[in-house]
Amino acid sequence: MDPVDADKYILLRRNGMKNILITGGPTNEPIDEVMKITNMSTGSLSVSLGQLFFEAGYKVCLVLNNSVSTDKLPIDNNISVIRIETTEDMSGAIETKSRQEHFDAVIHAAAVGDYKADFSFLMEDMAAEIFRVKDTVESEKEILDIMLDPVCKIDDSSKISSYQANLTVKLGLTQKIIAKLREWFPGALLIGCKLLENVGEEELFQVAKALCKKNRMDYILANDLAKLRAGITARYPVSNEGYAGHKLDTAKDIFDFVNEKLG
Repeated sequence: MDPVDADKYILLRRNGMKNILITGGPTNEPIDEVMKITNMSTGSLSVSLGQLFFEAGYKVCLVLNNSVSTDKLPIDNNISVIRIETTEDMSGAIETKSRQEHFDAVIHAAAVGDYKADFSFLMEDMAAEIFRVKDTVESEKEILDIMLDPVCKIDDSSKISSYQANLTVKLGLTQKIIAKLREWFPGALLIGCKLLENVGEEELFQVAKALCKKNRMDYILANDLAKLRAGITARYPVSNEGYAGHKLDTAKDIFDFVNEKLG
């Protein structure tokens, strides 16, 4: 396309602009004031997608972890970045945007952590707490109740000491943001992601299909961590009906797929 024609095309798209929200990067869950639970996601795919959609005339909102670099993104009123840290932050930011604007599509590509830190304790303190009541407990459930809400929790409002050999963190589940997307964006094209490891394509597609149905998504982009480690970046779009027959190797492939679906 000639540069002049391209500028005209983008201007036309801006006037009838489609709006897309893209999440990216990890979520971080604090253990104390310093330590956190995170994952290896860089958010680079989401940033690349944001730039591609912006260049094609979309209005773009990126919801990204504070660690994700956006240095290469253009400065423009039609591309915005919301910074988040925790899963709760991301959930709140997405819900708020859903109330403020209409979105034609949401690509939920963030690597939302499955676990958060409920509290920390020392194993010797937990052992002592259970030992003190050993003659009064009558079931495993009573012991479990103590372990789920012990007196020996460590104050995590500041930095935990670096010299605690038996420091233990009790993990809890984070909320599933994907489960709320259809409620927040009832008319949008919804695309999520699912990463498994060392599975066959049939299992990968079945898991993605089930996730798609459960959360009322339009597509799940499924891929395998073992293949990613080997340099194979292919993502497979799966709908409620199964594998959609495309192999999306790059951010441009994903852009083309979504852009086509939006018409």
